[in-house]
Amino acid sequence: MPVRIYTTNAGTDLSDAESALLADLIARHGRAVLLAPTFAELDLCRHDAAEAGVSLGIDYKTPTSWLRSLWELLGDGRDFVDNLQRQMLFSDMVTRLDDADLQPLSRSQGTVRMLARMARDVLPGVAGTTAERCGGNNCQPKPKSDAEARVFELLRAYAGGLDRRDMVEPCEAADIMAGALADSLPACARAVCVRGVTSFTYSLLELLSAVANNGGEVVVLLAREQAAMREELATALDARGALFEAAPLGEGVGASDAACGTAAQPAFIEVAGPHARAHVYADAIDDLVKTCQGSEVDGAATPADPVRVLVVSARAPQLFGELASRLAARHIAAETAEFTAFSQSIAGRQFAALAGLIERMKAADEGMASKTEWWPAPELTDWIYSPLSGADAVNARTFDKNMRLSRSKTTAGVKSLLQSVQGQVRGARKAASDDNWFKNVPCVVSDVFQALWRDKPVTALKAMLAVAEALPDRSLGSLDGQARRQAEVALLRHAIDILMNGARALDVSQAATVPVLDGIRTKVDKRSTAYDYETHEVDRAPRAQVRFASLADAAALRPGSYDAVLFADVDLDSYPLSHEEGPLATLTASLGREGVTLEPAALLRVRFGHAMQASRGPVTLARVTHDRQARECYPAAVWTELRAHAEAANDAKAADADKAADDAKAVGADKAKCVGEGDIVRDFDPAAGEGLRRERVTCEAPQHLSDEAIPYLVLRRRDGEGEDAPLVPRLTSASQIEAYSTCPLCWFVSYRVKPQSIDAGFGNMEKGNFVHDVLEHLHARLPQEGMERVTPMNLPRAKELLHEVFAETLAEHAGKRGTEGPLVPLSPVEERQAAEILPQLEGVLAYESEALAPFAPRYLEFAFNELQVEYAGWPLGGRIDRVDVDAENRAVVIDYKHRSGVEEFKLADPTVRDEESGEAPIDDPRWLPPHTQTLIYAQAMRRALGLDARAALYFSTKGGKPALRGAASAELLEEERGDGRIPGLKKGFPGEGGNMDFDALLDRVETGIAERLRELEAGIVAAVDPTSAQAAHARCSYNHEGTFVRRDV
Repeated sequence: MPVRIYTTNAGTDLSDAESALLADLIARHGRAVLLAPTFAELDLCRHDAAEAGVSLGIDYKTPTSWLRSLWELLGDGRDFVDNLQRQMLFSDMVTRLDDADLQPLSRSQGTVRMLARMARDVLPGVAGTTAERCGGNNCQPKPKSDAEARVFELLRAYAGGLDRRDMVEPCEAADIMAGALADSLPACARAVCVRGVTSFTYSLLELLSAVANNGGEVVVLLAREQAAMREELATALDARGALFEAAPLGEGVGASDAACGTAAQPAFIEVAGPHARAHVYADAIDDLVKTCQGSEVDGAATPADPVRVLVVSARAPQLFGELASRLAARHIAAETAEFTAFSQSIAGRQFAALAGLIERMKAADEGMASKTEWWPAPELTDWIYSPLSGADAVNARTFDKNMRLSRSKTTAGVKSLLQSVQGQVRGARKAASDDNWFKNVPCVVSDVFQALWRDKPVTALKAMLAVAEALPDRSLGSLDGQARRQAEVALLRHAIDILMNGARALDVSQAATVPVLDGIRTKVDKRSTAYDYETHEVDRAPRAQVRFASLADAAALRPGSYDAVLFADVDLDSYPLSHEEGPLATLTASLGREGVTLEPAALLRVRFGHAMQASRGPVTLARVTHDRQARECYPAAVWTELRAHAEAANDAKAADADKAADDAKAVGADKAKCVGEGDIVRDFDPAAGEGLRRERVTCEAPQHLSDEAIPYLVLRRRDGEGEDAPLVPRLTSASQIEAYSTCPLCWFVSYRVKPQSIDAGFGNMEKGNFVHDVLEHLHARLPQEGMERVTPMNLPRAKELLHEVFAETLAEHAGKRGTEGPLVPLSPVEERQAAEILPQLEGVLAYESEALAPFAPRYLEFAFNELQVEYAGWPLGGRIDRVDVDAENRAVVIDYKHRSGVEEFKLADPTVRDEESGEAPIDDPRWLPPHTQTLIYAQAMRRALGLDARAALYFSTKGGKPALRGAASAELLEEERGDGRIPGLKKGFPGEGGNMDFDALLDRVETGIAERLRELEAGIVAAVDPTSAQAAHARCSYNHEGTFVRRDV
């Protein structure tokens, strides 16, 4: 019999004409099969058929369940392979193959998923059916590339594996069933009615054609929006030798038209940006509720019943999480259903992260990767933070700091640290009172890690499960904690069952099964109750009940199921019009196993049309027009089409003069309501500002300290606890003083706010610390070798000592705490960078052997903290790298700078006047040198030890060209190369034409700094105004003009 293709106006409801058609099929064949895409739609059809009196004799099936029932009746008894089993088999196959046997394919889960999809859709086209494989007469397609040849090889090996396991792919079973139906048509397949199916697979087309060609009757009901696929469907049936006829189903005005007639014109809302999105959507729902409460819609809720609103979103569970608290504050309850995958669960994310970390740690231990591939192991901190670890945030923060402070952590050290955390938590839980909610929650921080390290995933998952079962619900969230905990428990149990039983049944390894656990899913029903915002008591009689659903679920609802519908995020990102492309589509076409699928735009129209019919009252569409970067977000195609339809309808109503008065409200209905992000309170407060009190307050000026804070925050501190503790002066270092002279604001941020990273690094600071330690140890070793200083004569021996000290210091740094800034290379690149420092220091020794010949290092890393030295009226602390002294008690202060040049540290006599202008820097009463650190310490050495300071220098130790630069007395300037003074330094104190000697320089600098410290004592910490006279002395490179300006509101 020919296949009859009818176009129908019906929506999700079964129309009278369709019921009559089914009754006719039953009358002529005794029974009929009704195929629909989902069980939800089948339930609606079953209900409508029962009301029409035609339910007896109808088998309600989806295409997949119909194939399964046919196989149970006519098949050979083999079990269908499901999606998870399919991926397990391919994962095991890929794991067992050598790289050479897998090329040119990659060893990845992407390859596994691609092969699984191909096997699901086209396996018989590549490997034939079981009978064909056993008989050796299957026609094998010729591959077109090396990759396709490898794919065919793997698919045939997979088919052989299914035969050995007595399993079958559904697509292969469909081919076998098509042949069986062609030979003999059972009574249960003599009449088939297909309704609402938007994707006819190759297998379904084969089965329907087999029924039609063997005397059965096939009826296909297409919605009017599916008319675009009618021609393709007819062509596909004709190619299979099935006759067909197409006609409209005579039913007059259909349900779809009726529904559209009662539905209100949709409203449109455009939100300017994502910050306002949540509150605008909540307001839109609230408005829909008020509209329904104030109108008399047929079948609408009575005043005693809550209004029922449907919110349609491509990401319904996420939107539920964002809006539930806002709706609850508006006395509106909400619900949704979420399908959570194992990869999206807490257990799944932590399991995958720890497994990946352990793989990298093992590779580093085996020398296959560097330690930087896993250190500082943020995955472990995330794991301890996770509720399924059984630990808490305090332990996580402590562990994180411990890990990040040290680059010397080994895998053994990590294991020991995890065991310590676990022991501490268990000890605290044991000692906790019985009222503690977490007393019986086990801590498995180390147990899970150790199990995964030993390749025992089941043991790790069981440990997580024990925690999940013992946790209180609120530990996973106050709003949906119970649902989330139940989901975690269900997913963990399923994963354990798959690894223990599923893998054994298929004879695949647990290691190959672990990567495909992502396919495990569980359904969680989430609900939020309304509450009174002032009392926070649960509202037992909410104003409305909101359900969040996907478009596909909404399209399967009965017309008029809800009082109102809101379509959220109707944009191109949520509803793209993309066609499937890739290897599977190419292979399907080359094998001639394509199906017939409704194109995306038409499918979107069908689903939106049905979902809109679910409302018996108002319908609203909303979208966000710009993202967080202010980039435009484009509307979905259906938004544009509905807006155009609304505009046309509005124009028609406006043009009708007779109805202008009646339809005045309709005029302008097509205009979208635009909402900005300006209402910050409503944007961020769940209750939209209800109950909040707004007050005008006076703020401190930007970069200004209060009078109460100044006494103890800048140059003094409290000696003890409490506000009554006496104030004592703080020790101020030379680096702090120089920082304040450079930029008061930067000083305050660096030395009082102290924003610090806890990560041990491998940068200039660590390299500088290392160089300081090497030179300190070297010069401390020289006297032990009978060398007072490095000279051209002992330079070879000094270099030998340098090599020894370098290696010793590098080993010493490996054991230092992270707070000391050690240099610890972890990768080959870092090791090369560390090794490059040695030849640079050899150049430093060579330079040093010819510089400052009468002087020898006497004070190394000299600290002032205990000497009670006063500078500029305040106690001085800090440490100077090195002080060289000669026989006449003259001293040179040296500060190491591990940088390639120190020319900027040169200082000329400020009393020397410019030949053209006649001006001198000293004319400025606020004059200070750009760099004062060594000058401050030189004055301190004079005062503390009675040394005759003659120079304050900076020593460059990087780049292969070492140099000493700074301020020096004129007698230390180089007059000729190799004279044993300061090589390359030509200007000193006093300078040519100047009158400031080195002692006067030190005094003048101290006077200027005393003035700066008086400003600091007064609490001046603002950045220098670039337009002020002080700007000439501000050398800060930060753009403080770009800061925010605080204002009173």
